[in-house]
Amino acid sequence: MVSAVSSQAATLNPLAYTALDGDDSSKRPAPNATPTDSDRGPATQVSLSQDALDRLMADFKQGPDAAQQAMDTWSQAGEDRLAAVQARWDEIHRQFAIDQVNLQLKMLDQQGATNESFTASLKSQKEYLDKWQNTTPVPAVQLTAAQIADVLKKAAPLGFDPSKIGVADNYIFGIDGIQYTFKKDGTAWMNESGVPTSEEQKKYVLQESNKSMAYQSTRIQDTSAARVNLTAQLNALMGQ
Repeated sequence: MVSAVSSQAATLNPLAYTALDGDDSSKRPAPNATPTDSDRGPATQVSLSQDALDRLMADFKQGPDAAQQAMDTWSQAGEDRLAAVQARWDEIHRQFAIDQVNLQLKMLDQQGATNESFTASLKSQKEYLDKWQNTTPVPAVQLTAAQIADVLKKAAPLGFDPSKIGVADNYIFGIDGIQYTFKKDGTAWMNESGVPTSEEQKKYVLQESNKSMAYQSTRIQDTSAARVNLTAQLNALMGQ
């Protein structure tokens, strides 16, 4: 590859520079060149093959009209190359935009899965609370020492850890529909699962459960409008 000087300098003094292989610093005045004002001005550097440079110099020798036509062709080739580069950049930017839209659509899919999970959970909790609300409290029954030993024997193979009894205020687990509550004071109590043991407990569970359900409801988001908008963007980018 070689370098050529500006069209103005080449037209006025086509032998003003000797083209050498190498980078732009390799240009130096030819022995028979007479410096002109145009030689001292800034030159537009364009990379040409040796064959293209030979054809250009041949056109210069044919006269001004041929030289001008050659320069016009050369200029058009440069514009075509720039257009090709711009087209490539436009395609890169388009693909990036497509990837971003697809990423947002995947996030909406994840939100959709979250919506389904919370919706199912809220439905289950509501059914439980409806039953709880309509159930008459039944006081828990205190266990004897023998009953405690029997319960712990049944609980051992199920993975319940007796060492946790007494650590917290209450250690609770259920077996066969019966809830067992071991208190920090060493006593143990049993009651039917899903049945409040007092009006106070009934009210407390309803209050706390409603708070929890209200929070879970905030995690459910309607993504339909966003999906329509993103789908339209994707179709536009894909030319559909």
